[in-house]
Amino acid sequence: MTTLPPGAGPPGAGPPERTSDHGPAVAGGGEARGAVPEPPAGQAPLTEADRRELEQLRREVAGLRAARKGRGRRVGRWVAAVALLVVGLLLGVSSVLAVFLRNQIFDTDRYVSTVAPLARDPVVQDAIANRLSNEILARVDLESLASQASAWLAQQGAPEQLDALVGPAVNGIESFVRTEVRKLVGTEQFAAAWDAANRVGHEALIAVVTGSTVGPVTSSGDTISVDLGVFLDTVKQRLVDAGFNLASRVPSVPVQFTVFQSPDLPKIRTAVRWLDRAATWLPWVALAIIVAAVFVAPDHRRGTILAGLFVGLGLLLLRLGFAVLRDYYLDRLPPAVQSPQAVGLVLVTVLRNVREVVTLLVVVALLAAVAAFLAGPSRFAMALRRVVNRGIDALALALSHSGIPFGPVPEFTARYRAAAAPVAIVLAAVILLFNPGLAAVLWLTVGVLVVLVVVETLARISPVPREPVRVTPAAPAAPA
Repeated sequence: MTTLPPGAGPPGAGPPERTSDHGPAVAGGGEARGAVPEPPAGQAPLTEADRRELEQLRREVAGLRAARKGRGRRVGRWVAAVALLVVGLLLGVSSVLAVFLRNQIFDTDRYVSTVAPLARDPVVQDAIANRLSNEILARVDLESLASQASAWLAQQGAPEQLDALVGPAVNGIESFVRTEVRKLVGTEQFAAAWDAANRVGHEALIAVVTGSTVGPVTSSGDTISVDLGVFLDTVKQRLVDAGFNLASRVPSVPVQFTVFQSPDLPKIRTAVRWLDRAATWLPWVALAIIVAAVFVAPDHRRGTILAGLFVGLGLLLLRLGFAVLRDYYLDRLPPAVQSPQAVGLVLVTVLRNVREVVTLLVVVALLAAVAAFLAGPSRFAMALRRVVNRGIDALALALSHSGIPFGPVPEFTARYRAAAAPVAIVLAAVILLFNPGLAAVLWLTVGVLVVLVVVETLARISPVPREPVRVTPAAPAAPA
């Protein structure tokens, strides 16, 4: 009898079946997926309970592997959502600045409304009056005129003590000039002239940045300046009318006020054109990226909360940054600046629109986050919704028993109430787009809530069933 080597089969037989610790393998290689292996020889066969337990363990392992993969995908989506929010916030901040600059450069009415309060502020009025007074006194040269008058009087036999009166006389005239100029600057006439000059100057500035020069705005070389000579003529006439005839000797000269200086005006014009395009498209691109971040997030509700908090806190930091930069700039003004208070007021006034827009966006973002939070499963949100639902149920029940004929309104609102919230929010957004402002946001929020409560109340009104009318049968007639 021939002894076969271990693992060898009889002649003509195929390769031996592979075995494992869990039992024989399926012929052809590989264990059948999902099949419960047979125990090795010499071991007791698996009972039905063992097989069920083994299948349960396999399902649990498969579930853990799937959960691990799902957790990795969720983490990846959250990372992508945060990255999109960062990009959207940066573009949003850029769009706020771009829109502000575009409005100040291309919108004359908006620019005039921005700078108009400056002419009516006492601090700025003091600075303007001081500048105009210095210009008048420098042109008149009171010291020289007083000295000539004193010398002429001395030649005519006037006492020598007259020279001691030259200094007080000059000081008195200077005080008179500054007082009259300050009175004029504080009038509504000056404020109207300020508005008119800024309007004309801004219209000319638009022409400059688009390649031309108009009116009092002069573009020469690397400088753009505004002629304030119109103010000088007005002040001169006011002084003559007040009895200071020497002011008539002040020539009508241009008083150039430099508003911008750069050796790269052509490049600036190109940049202004790109600014106009960016201000048109950047806000919509930023909004689209933020909305995309909400949809990329695995949980859209939490994504809305994250987006609202992210944008709101980011814009609050932007506003804080503006305040820090303003204080930094004011603390480092050059000594030639005569009125730092006026400069600070100019910055506050000019940046007023930016602060209002940033505040508006912060409120909108935080309202979105709060709305998403109240729609969630937190204890506070659920308790608040229960209280509101009980109130609406009580109101609907009271209306149901009020006898008011609502007709098909309750049925109609019950059928389409799911669309009430999206429609109300879209209408509020459209109204806010054309009437931006913090007060508008608050009133529109209240309006949307009132609309939702009314719709939900009408949808819950149920007709009260009427009691059936009992008909009493007539008594049979008595026989004749």
